[in-house]
Amino acid sequence: MLKDRRAKFTGSAAEKQRIHLDSPLLFDIQEVLKYAIFKNTERVDTGEVYASSNKEKAGQPKLENGSLHTKLTNFINRLESKVNDSRLDFFLGEPSKTITFEQTLQTLLGYSGINQSNVTVIDLSGVPFEVLSITVSLISRLIFEYGYIYKRLRCVKDPKEKVNNDLPILLVYEEAHKYVPNSELSKYRSSKTSIERIAKEGRKYGVTLLLASQRPSEISETIFSQCNNFIAMRLTNPVDQSYVKKLLPDSLGSLIDKMASFRQGEALLVGESVVLPSIIQIVRCDPAPSSNDIPYWELWKEKWKDMDIAAIKTEWYR
Repeated sequence: MLKDRRAKFTGSAAEKQRIHLDSPLLFDIQEVLKYAIFKNTERVDTGEVYASSNKEKAGQPKLENGSLHTKLTNFINRLESKVNDSRLDFFLGEPSKTITFEQTLQTLLGYSGINQSNVTVIDLSGVPFEVLSITVSLISRLIFEYGYIYKRLRCVKDPKEKVNNDLPILLVYEEAHKYVPNSELSKYRSSKTSIERIAKEGRKYGVTLLLASQRPSEISETIFSQCNNFIAMRLTNPVDQSYVKKLLPDSLGSLIDKMASFRQGEALLVGESVVLPSIIQIVRCDPAPSSNDIPYWELWKEKWKDMDIAAIKTEWYR
């Protein structure tokens, strides 16, 4: 029964002959769920039969509970909730069974379709928090491995090649404190391990980082130690200010006092890109993003507005 119920691997015959630690062996999660349900309800034949004194079961084989009988109920309930969650279709649903590795890499690097793009935006706002770290980790590892493999290919073609990667990648992590916090909690371990590896080794493979956060004091110190340049905009929190102050020479510590009064677009630039730490004005992009403060008072004074709750529900469940 185990042979029939176990997960069905769908990799090609060639892939099955070259199994190693990182082999991407695909399997059907539904088969895993079915096998778990089977083991949770399994009844095993003892090899004995009921005595003739039991008229209803006389001659029938005696069964006893399997070793995992009813012990997997909680696991099955949790797995079913994940499988049925539409937000996880990208790696548990049908799309995950049809997309190829090449298509995934092309999408991440901006080479998918006719319209090639220098910028790929990966929106993870809809990903459940409990799988956010592992999702970020997998994407980061893929990009890092791309840089390593691409450099290796270039060296094979030309052993004298001096440019490691002529298609470099800059990974921008918005709200970085969610992925690489200064915390040892296990739920952040996956993303921290992958991103810290990029911070320490990525430059030689053409993969670099840009971390954006409103709370620099909450970001991993390992990451900060590998950063070459810092752009600090208005900071009012004393803890964050002191964190940035550590980056400046003692003679320039007075610049920190001005950070609390920075205007919109003003920033302190520190690092290898400038001779001296400087206060700069960042030019607004055109078109500007929709990130202005909401005029609460003006909106609250307006006439009552109806809201399409049904449309919100549809988008929420999509």
